[in-house]
Amino acid sequence: MTAILFDSARAQKFILNALWRDSVIVIDGDASDWSLPFPYFDSKSKLQYCIINDAKYIYLSVRTSDPKAQMKIMRAGMDVSFDAAGKKKEIGTVHFPLASNPKLDANPDITEVDQQVVEKPDVKKLKMDWSTAPRVIHTQGLKNIPAVIPEPDSAKYGLWAEISWDSDDVMTYELRLPFSAFYHDLGSASDASHPIAITIKAQGMDLPMIPTNTAADVTGMAGTGGGGMNNGMNGQGQGMNGAMPNSMNNNSRPQTSSPQPTMAIPRQVIDMGMPLIVSIKVKLAFR
Repeated sequence: MTAILFDSARAQKFILNALWRDSVIVIDGDASDWSLPFPYFDSKSKLQYCIINDAKYIYLSVRTSDPKAQMKIMRAGMDVSFDAAGKKKEIGTVHFPLASNPKLDANPDITEVDQQVVEKPDVKKLKMDWSTAPRVIHTQGLKNIPAVIPEPDSAKYGLWAEISWDSDDVMTYELRLPFSAFYHDLGSASDASHPIAITIKAQGMDLPMIPTNTAADVTGMAGTGGGGMNNGMNGQGQGMNGAMPNSMNNNSRPQTSSPQPTMAIPRQVIDMGMPLIVSIKVKLAFR
């Protein structure tokens, strides 16, 4: 099966097709019981995904080989939301994994932050940390499912989620959710004819405080004064909307004061601060 490329905007305009579950799917983070490669790939988020259902459950799996996407998912957490009625007030959400360390390391050496944390996240460390992490699931807006589910209790509610990696460091997320938690069991083809909306969102990571007077690959978001991304954006606004530069104003006096230090925010750091969002509409399968 050939993967279909979708960016987030296109995926919202098209109705995708779920597959009918015709074999056992074990929720263990191992994609070997799914048909690979997955049929859909979001080019912006670097996430591959597949949706399968039977009459009682919907199954979702997400895979990515991108280390940055893996770090966002594992450190800042991921949410999967289901909307069967098309009403924002009736959305059910599964929060898994939960945020463990959503802030990038605030290393005073921007080169260290850039290279070690942003350009090439340590997937080996992500795997080691996850091997000992509790598998707690949080939910919101789901019927007959508690807001907090420890791992041993998840099976009795029909909800199960897991993450693991294969030998090539491709990360697989698997989720099983009963239709009764946000919809109803599929009793006829008409039950499956109404598309449901699914949103996959990996949170963005908190940006570190970047030292001033730092030479780095910047995106143009350079400002004056204190730290943080907002200050950089405000500073840029002053440069574009403020007074005419001295070199272009014949009536102004030469500037004698020392220039203020600028805040340089590397492009890679800003990228890690942005969430990954895939919004899709899917038509359920029925047999």
